[in-house]
Amino acid sequence: MIYSQDISIEELYFKGVDLLENKKEYGEAMTYFQKIIELDPDHPEAYFQMGEAWRNSGDFEKAIINYSQAIKLRPHYSSAYYGLGLSYLQTKKNIEALEVFKEAIRQEPDYARAHYGLGLAYYKLERYGEAISAFEQALILAPQDAQIYYNLGLTYERIGEYQKSIDYLEKAVSIKPDYGKAFYHLGLNYREIDKYSEAIENLEKAAVLLTDSADEIYYLLGLLYQQIEKGEEAAIESFKKATLHNPQHADAFFSLGWLYNQKGEYNKTIEAYQQVVQIDPEYNHIYYNLGWAYVEVKKYAEAIEAFQKALEKSPDDADIYYGLGWAFSQLEDLENATKFFVQAIRLQPDYIYAHYGLGMIYLAQGERALALEEYKVLKNLDQKIADQLFELIYK
Repeated sequence: MIYSQDISIEELYFKGVDLLENKKEYGEAMTYFQKIIELDPDHPEAYFQMGEAWRNSGDFEKAIINYSQAIKLRPHYSSAYYGLGLSYLQTKKNIEALEVFKEAIRQEPDYARAHYGLGLAYYKLERYGEAISAFEQALILAPQDAQIYYNLGLTYERIGEYQKSIDYLEKAVSIKPDYGKAFYHLGLNYREIDKYSEAIENLEKAAVLLTDSADEIYYLLGLLYQQIEKGEEAAIESFKKATLHNPQHADAFFSLGWLYNQKGEYNKTIEAYQQVVQIDPEYNHIYYNLGWAYVEVKKYAEAIEAFQKALEKSPDDADIYYGLGWAFSQLEDLENATKFFVQAIRLQPDYIYAHYGLGMIYLAQGERALALEEYKVLKNLDQKIADQLFELIYK
């Protein structure tokens, strides 16, 4: 950039601050502050603003260097101590942050942000009682600061005092109606005390305000809608929104599939589960669930393929062997059906439906005596199922 020869340090400073605070053009702002430092190497405010610019840019180590130089030039620079403390927190130097915030308070006892920063440091150190005390002191000095109420809410949430958390978070959103994170944590806290309608109301607001996290919030909403009476359709819509915001959200597609399965909409179930497979072929239980969805629409060859893939991942799972046995039985491949039912029973001797399926196979083969043996086993496991097989044997 080009500077006028007669531009003053003061003019450079105010232009830099405008770029930093109002236009959020951090790199451009730095050029002004750097020019000031070239003209006056002992200018503490320029170093402080450089620290602010680096911190807002996410380079916390450079922010620390510049805040420290500002403090070196002006030892009682409480704002620089505050910025330094925040930068230490971002670099996980929590003890250093704690001491810096304490020093800021020593320099300026009524500095609300320093008390707030102290609360953040105590929170990071899991010293929650001291964090609450620091935040409460900050609130005395700045009673309309929504961020302080928010962090008090977070602290009470962390120690399991959900109603107190809710009270502070409600105050935060009353001061700042677009406080997305506060609405999100309100939702979480209401969920913890089983107030699902209130949880949903707040999370719906959070999803609109926190667009970068909307996929996870809508997924959580889907789970919550499942907890309320007649909430299935709303749950489906929430899971759909999660997948629209993040087409790679395997959990949302899986939940959609499960709900469609509960509704008997098996083709939609299959579509959702196929999406899961594309996103994450290693997703837990996906091939097993997909197999049964194929069974429901009588696509037994596809079901067998899915069950066999499930078996590759869980070779000792009796349920998968049973699924294979059932699918082969529907194709009238009695040899394979028998093999897989028997394997299911070997893995789980009290597997009621595998014994019943095996009994049905024996009947189809005309082996009444073997079918009776399965009946005798079933009598000790489930009399109702045993009676069903008995009636078929002697009908």
